[in-house]
Amino acid sequence: MAVTPQDTDEAFLREVDEGVRRDQVLSLWQRYGALGIAILVLFLGAVAGGLWWRDDQAKKAGIAGENLNKALTKLEVGDTNTARPLLDSLVKDGPKGYRPLAQMMQAAEAVGAGDAAKATRLLDAVAADSTLSQPLRDAATIKSIRLNFDTLPPASVVARLKEFAVPGNPWFGIAGEMTAIAHVKAGKPALATPLLVAMVRDASLPGSLRNRAGQLALSLGVELATLRPPGAAAVTAAPSPAPAPAAPAIAN
Repeated sequence: MAVTPQDTDEAFLREVDEGVRRDQVLSLWQRYGALGIAILVLFLGAVAGGLWWRDDQAKKAGIAGENLNKALTKLEVGDTNTARPLLDSLVKDGPKGYRPLAQMMQAAEAVGAGDAAKATRLLDAVAADSTLSQPLRDAATIKSIRLNFDTLPPASVVARLKEFAVPGNPWFGIAGEMTAIAHVKAGKPALATPLLVAMVRDASLPGSLRNRAGQLALSLGVELATLRPPGAAAVTAAPSPAPAPAAPAIAN
């Protein structure tokens, strides 16, 4: 079959096009090849560095967890001399998640040693750390207020617990009780009774806490029927003390 001039022209154009493309690729490689290699090396280095960092953090977290558990065990048996260095190390150099836990354990140890001031400083430091999770900060706040409840002004207790002493809040029971007592101490029982009634009617709270709230409410003049949620008796009035036995007659 004879080759037509048209076929020859198309073949020639393809060869020219392929040649131009090779020249373009070669030019690009000469211009950007070294940069591409550098980017690839940097990328691989970043991946390797990230994997190493994750592995290193996992190892540190494992060691920190072991030390925290060991410190807790030592505190439970009264071996503070062993527990303290472990907790100090976790607070200073431990992974982020373990530092506040170690601080709260230090606070518990300080309470046991009778150093309420140190415990308060540690708890307040955790509560004020905005980098920590809110539940942990809230727990530190509640513990600090409970620790200093007898010495804090009632108005301060009420103000600090305002956001917690609300039905539905996880800390409602403890915060509500402290807030109600603070109102009573401040001479404002009328502000305490709504909280106490809400606590008694809250079936999610521990029975002992509801009973204390009920007895305090009754002592403030709240009617028993007010405390009783629909369909059930949430609290009973405290039994009246039995009369003291009469003194035996003395024979003349």
